[in-house]
Amino acid sequence: MVAYSAVLASNAQISAHTPNPFVAVFAGATTGIGEATLTTLIKYLTQPRVYLFARNEASAERVIAKCRQINPQGHYTFVKVDLSSIKETDHACDYVKCNEKSVNLVVASAGELTFTVTPEGLNPFTAASTYSRIRIVQQLLPLLTAAASSGALARVLNVAAGTYEGDVQMSDMPAINVPFSKIKPHMASLHTLALESLQEDAPEVSFVHNFPGAVLTDLHKGVPGFFGLVIGIAFPLMYWIFGTWLFVGIEECGERQVYFATSDKYKPLRGRSAGVPRGKEVVADGSEGMAGSGMYSVNWDGEERKKESLTQLRRLRSEGVKEKVWSHFRGEFDRIVGTGK
Repeated sequence: MVAYSAVLASNAQISAHTPNPFVAVFAGATTGIGEATLTTLIKYLTQPRVYLFARNEASAERVIAKCRQINPQGHYTFVKVDLSSIKETDHACDYVKCNEKSVNLVVASAGELTFTVTPEGLNPFTAASTYSRIRIVQQLLPLLTAAASSGALARVLNVAAGTYEGDVQMSDMPAINVPFSKIKPHMASLHTLALESLQEDAPEVSFVHNFPGAVLTDLHKGVPGFFGLVIGIAFPLMYWIFGTWLFVGIEECGERQVYFATSDKYKPLRGRSAGVPRGKEVVADGSEGMAGSGMYSVNWDGEERKKESLTQLRRLRSEGVKEKVWSHFRGEFDRIVGTGK
């Protein structure tokens, strides 16, 4: 476990070890963990330049106003996009590519708990929380590589279900009919294996897929019907009963996400180990079990691997699932936006 005191000490050094301006793209930061990560990060930077991908303009402007209070030297741009749409996601990425030559950080935390198939034929839960995230990383990878080539930090932070990898439902990768109880290991494996594939194309960029822990956010408020009513009551009730025994506070969660985004404990496979020096912390083990491999799957507290998920990932790779997962993502992107785009 990375002690919270070590997290705070590392974060306090961010401005001395990151470029100015520092360019970041946030997909899903108008509430909850994404918002906490964004507002925590900018308080440590001198002149951040942030692109906020979001659908709700009022929520985005609220967060941007908050950011301007925290760091008035920053530049914050709202990019309106429905992240359940791959086509719209591409347009948002195109906007960044037209305005920036490099990107230092991509933070993906978007998600929505709705269950109607999108016009593009995807489950909206996995469309926003999985497919668009992978597409954003794929589209912005050249800008991340450009940042790395200049010797600066270049990292992807994916907030999902790191260390919870398990069986992949090969006959239903979009998880349109996958039981809710099986979605977490399925999604975790999709994220990790797809990010591993992207990391092979950009070994100078580091990738962190993490599970943030049990954090009380407003994600459940968008869930319709009886299920939404149940979890809308259950989550706050569990937080009231168990508090910090089970839940990670939103402030600590934000600080830990920023640590994952900036510490060179999670160094790239090749190139300069940019970011805040890790001090007494050792280089993390990657998702394949090798220290410093560039792609990391970590739990909320910074622990790199759970033995069972490491075993699961080895099994999946040995069965050729990694290649099949990446082929599936590429096939879906080609189907939706056209071959080769």
